[in-house]
Amino acid sequence: MRVKTFAVGALAVSLMCAALAQSGFGQPRQGGPGPRGGQGFGRMMGAGMAGMLLERADVQRELNLTEQQKNQIRQMQQNMRTAMQEMRNMPPQERRQKMEELRQKNDPTSVLNETQKKRLREIELQAMGPSAFMTPEVADELKLTQEQRSRLQGIVMQQMQQLREQFQGGGFGQGQGAQNLQQIREQMEKQMLEVLTPAQRQQWQQMQGKPFAFEGGRPMFWGGMGGFGRQQGAPRGGGGFGGGRGFGN
Repeated sequence: MRVKTFAVGALAVSLMCAALAQSGFGQPRQGGPGPRGGQGFGRMMGAGMAGMLLERADVQRELNLTEQQKNQIRQMQQNMRTAMQEMRNMPPQERRQKMEELRQKNDPTSVLNETQKKRLREIELQAMGPSAFMTPEVADELKLTQEQRSRLQGIVMQQMQQLREQFQGGGFGQGQGAQNLQQIREQMEKQMLEVLTPAQRQQWQQMQGKPFAFEGGRPMFWGGMGGFGRQQGAPRGGGGFGGGRGFGN
């Protein structure tokens, strides 16, 4: 199971690097001044995050979801999983268009009230950590400069390369894998925070709201794309890479 988990992790690293390179994060905006938000990478990072968090029991309790809301969310998630299976053989462009339509139709946040939406956003930012700076929305809210965006891109690319090299060199073998991943993530997040000004760091703290205690520890998220497996003792639905049920393995 661990071999499969870390193999998926290597795939995630490759996908993140490719998406980052294609997004143009930190490059001048075409046809106008100012930094570009990195739309491609931002969409990749944020896709499905809120819905997957809403499948976690600890998040549901924090938001005080009703049974009706839970049932609606489960149905929407099931609709998405079924539809994704049916779209496997569609041409890429048609599949992307269909996925966007499905996301809008089965948006689980639509069943939340405004207070719940606000708290979910705070939890989402806490789960993503400083990797959230790579999303256009957060980058714009923090008013990151073009220079800051370029520095962040460099940090992420460097750490993703380190992950890839360690994986290829056997650094994610049994027993050491989770520890190595945690150390690399902590190093990356520390460097990303140092890019922000004191005022931006204060704003970032405010955006996250009251600290949320994730059951089993904070999920091993990388840029909002999901993680490389659940944390030790984490509940199901708590931190796998992108596919399957929530973040589970």
